[in-house]
Amino acid sequence: MRRVEVESFVKSFLLFFISLSSLIWFLVHQTHKSDLHNLEDTIFTQMQIASFKDEQGIFKKSIVKKDTDIITNQFYSDKKDIFVFFENKNKPNSLVKVSYPIKSLNYDKNLIFKKSLEQFLKSLVLIFFVSIAFSLYALYPYKRYLKLTNEFIKDILHDFNTPISTIRLNLSVLKRKIQNRNIERIEGGVETILNLQNNLKEYLEDDIKKSEKFELKEIVEQRVNYMQDLYPHITFLTDIDEKILYCYKDGFVRIIDNILSNACKYNKKDGSVTIKLKNKTLEISDTGSGIKNPKKIFNRFYKETSRGLGIGLHIVKKLSKKMHIPISVNSELGIGTTFKLNLKELKGHL
Repeated sequence: MRRVEVESFVKSFLLFFISLSSLIWFLVHQTHKSDLHNLEDTIFTQMQIASFKDEQGIFKKSIVKKDTDIITNQFYSDKKDIFVFFENKNKPNSLVKVSYPIKSLNYDKNLIFKKSLEQFLKSLVLIFFVSIAFSLYALYPYKRYLKLTNEFIKDILHDFNTPISTIRLNLSVLKRKIQNRNIERIEGGVETILNLQNNLKEYLEDDIKKSEKFELKEIVEQRVNYMQDLYPHITFLTDIDEKILYCYKDGFVRIIDNILSNACKYNKKDGSVTIKLKNKTLEISDTGSGIKNPKKIFNRFYKETSRGLGIGLHIVKKLSKKMHIPISVNSELGIGTTFKLNLKELKGHL
């Protein structure tokens, strides 16, 4: 399941499970209190019967002098016993004291507690499976709608290929015949659309494609040249040694593109972007406006300006996690931002 599906499932499950568990706990608690009350009534009744009999049994019976401070038919207790005083019909000036051991009372209460706990645990197990079934049932329409939406978006992205390819082809022809700044701007706009299209495709994908070998320096230089054409006013500085990587190449390129795109898009006039490899950590720094909430930038649809869709850095985080590339960000408002891609744990790093 996708992350959003897992989140929806967990929230539905917890809501249903906690609600039913609370209700069951309340019912079991009330039943437990009722059982304890019934236990007291039963013991009192048995004490009352024992006050008329000669045999002792578990109850201890004794005759005490009648006292005005003593209230009959009421429970008393000490360290060893609970007891009740009853009227002695044979001797009006005395009372019958019937005692019941505290240990026996605690034993009876423990039996009731164990019974209540067993009922509650059995109910929890039942509620657990019912909650799972309910959550899956509630998630089904959402999954179906999400699947249809994703298929719809994929179809649209596929249909974009033909007109975009036509525009790019004709722009190349025009560029050879006519040198015009407006043509370059149109070409930049087309490349931006292609970048957005690639982001949307990556957003819809769940699986990492097959890994392949490639030269890190070569890829970075290719992406820098691509960005240089789109942002001629930005100065790019690179300091990268020859390093071979073995991983999902298109995913890695998408990570670099999205970070570089933001570094250029939110940079100051005549700013710079620096890309360097230091201790197997790829650092991409810019001299832009900085980020207000660095902790939120990887959240889906989060953005600090009205530009973009807010999925670029979310895709960066998603791909980095799947490709085992720890990523961190440091940013200061008005100074710039630095992204660090730790390649030490990258599978197949040579």
